[in-house]
Amino acid sequence: MRPLQKITAFLSDLKRACGFYGVSYAVALLRSLRLYLLKAFSRKEIVGYALFVPSIRARMPILISKERSLKLLERINPSSLQHLTENKDEFYRICRERDLPIPETYGWTMNGRRYDAAGNEIDDENTWRTYLLNQLPEDFIIKDRAGAYGSGFRAFRRSGESFQPVDGGPASDISRLSEALSAGDAEGVVIQKRLFDAAPLAALSGRRGLQTMRINTLLHRSGRVSILFYMIKILAGHTMSDNFSMGTTGNLIAYGDPEKGILRGAVTLHECGSGMTTIAVHPETGTPFDGFRLPRWSEAIALAKTAQRAFPELRTLGWDMALTDDGPRIIEANARWDPPLYAPFLMSTADWGRIFGAS
Repeated sequence: MRPLQKITAFLSDLKRACGFYGVSYAVALLRSLRLYLLKAFSRKEIVGYALFVPSIRARMPILISKERSLKLLERINPSSLQHLTENKDEFYRICRERDLPIPETYGWTMNGRRYDAAGNEIDDENTWRTYLLNQLPEDFIIKDRAGAYGSGFRAFRRSGESFQPVDGGPASDISRLSEALSAGDAEGVVIQKRLFDAAPLAALSGRRGLQTMRINTLLHRSGRVSILFYMIKILAGHTMSDNFSMGTTGNLIAYGDPEKGILRGAVTLHECGSGMTTIAVHPETGTPFDGFRLPRWSEAIALAKTAQRAFPELRTLGWDMALTDDGPRIIEANARWDPPLYAPFLMSTADWGRIFGAS
């Protein structure tokens, strides 16, 4: 979308939202300009969170944009060390060395080069294809090696030497699959076993997929690890990934008691296209969120604390966990994590100030 088209779309979305919230369009436009120019909020953030509505802004302990929050996080997670989690091949290697459970990893590509699970480079194309044929399981995924928000995510189902994209499209043989693995950007991709939700969690959404639990941790100077907040991304949209993207994917963010793995509700993008709204049941299965007990919750919390101690260089991380029938698995860790503006009550006022307070 071209810049002029983006501005036109923003103005249209803003005008529609003003009608719902009963805010003057001129006033909302002025407030939006201030947020954009003075607070570094993006157009998507302004409309997505309805930040032009004073009552909504008042519920936020700290009004901070994603751009500025990432800068403040660098006080705790130095940018020079963020490669430890942001480069996934490096992150998974460290996890293996420190006995942290992750999805089985079969290899990766980087700058046109190919590596097996142990990090050995495979120069020859035929050797690489043979390696993949010998290693790839029935269900596997590919994702960007240095991506975020599910970038580059593709899932495949294998049948012999045929590889079918789960979201549709023609099947590939090993030659075309190998070409697809090399067709991404220079950062490359990671190849892993596809994980699936534990049975109760799959029943909640009525889908066979993966709905990751996000657990944000803080390592204190004393060595104690505290949980800043947790939530779980619920599949409800039309994407295979559980990426929320401020509700634009149709997926949900479910939240629960801070000391228990029992859900109380979920938030989604309001039907007017601006602001978050709370819902009580899953829109497709009708399953109530209130009282739903997350499987493997205690194990996942304990694993997040252990994993945070294994990365002392980065003192606050957002852990994406798979809650599987075999136990929790670490999908990835995020040194550059977003403040929970979609549900600011998830994090205490004290922790909002501790992480995102003024310098």
